[in-house]
Amino acid sequence: MTEQWSNSNRLNSFNSMKGLTYFEHYKKILMWMDGKGELPPPFECNLDPYAECNLACQFCLVQRYLINHREEVGEQRVLTTEYMYRLIEFLSAWGVKGFCLSGGGEPTLHKGLPQVIDYAVANGLETSLFTNGTIMNEYLADSMLKCRFVSLSINATDRETYKEIMCRDLFDHMRKNLAYLAKRQRDEKAKVFTCVRMLILSENYKQIYDMCKWAKEIGLSAFNVRPVDLERSDIQGHHKLELPIDFIQEQFAKCHELEDDTFKVFTVTEKYDSNFHVKMDFNYCLATPLLIPILQNCDAFACVDRKMEYKFRLGSCNPPENILKWWGSDEHRNFLKSIMPERDCCNLRCTFQNYHKQMEEVVLKDSMMRNFP
Repeated sequence: MTEQWSNSNRLNSFNSMKGLTYFEHYKKILMWMDGKGELPPPFECNLDPYAECNLACQFCLVQRYLINHREEVGEQRVLTTEYMYRLIEFLSAWGVKGFCLSGGGEPTLHKGLPQVIDYAVANGLETSLFTNGTIMNEYLADSMLKCRFVSLSINATDRETYKEIMCRDLFDHMRKNLAYLAKRQRDEKAKVFTCVRMLILSENYKQIYDMCKWAKEIGLSAFNVRPVDLERSDIQGHHKLELPIDFIQEQFAKCHELEDDTFKVFTVTEKYDSNFHVKMDFNYCLATPLLIPILQNCDAFACVDRKMEYKFRLGSCNPPENILKWWGSDEHRNFLKSIMPERDCCNLRCTFQNYHKQMEEVVLKDSMMRNFP
């Protein structure tokens, strides 16, 4: 099996071992779960400013409510810029460190996004943006260059495959926009980490190397590729995807040959088995308080992977100060204790699965014998 990253690049953001840097935070969460002490604020707020998208990707984890059951979204589909300013002020004062503008839709559809990014950065929040790259202008690019991390979801190297996967013909817009962003990043020596991200599907697995090569040629910072999760039960037509693993591993190896000091490659498979099927190897849902997901209706949810499901709703964030009424409450604690991964996660690729394991094994069981350096 191809290594997920080079030895020189092992200490990276996509390596779930970074969870061990949260060790003291893990301890505080577990103490709170045991009824001792207070729950600290999360490291990150993941905010969905707009419940609309200009693509209709077949693999999208929010397709259930964005495409198939739009009534779940409710009437409020967009956050006001003024609300996001107030939320940013609250998060900064509360002690949150990271602010991610993400998608229960495409965040760049929000006209106030550049100002929101600028305001978050000005208030001391490290900011990231997840986007499909189809929308770009000078002002948005200015703000993107201030981010710590920009994730660019691009899943095909030719127009026909792009249309088949993303269900819209915005291929030329995307290519032009990413080339523009990369040039701005290079010309201005911006420190933002711009990463093309690709999900492996039956339609695009032959394009992995070509995608990586293109990302490097135009001057972006990195290429990240991982298997898609089509097994989650809330995706229409969910199933286990059978892929030519040996061929894909050869593509991975070729991608890693492109890596140098200015371009990084991440072939991330740590949350899958050897056939790229989802695996679930944790017993308790412990790490969710590392992050607070907030949607465009001002509701917060326990799990970033199950947002918009009423069962996982924690409470309202309108006004933002309302968070303090339920964050760390007995109800919050009891809800997390009630989650049974095998019953509730529905064969889901869990974003935090390795963090859950670390809390079980490293903090509770001390399996790494941390007192012996």
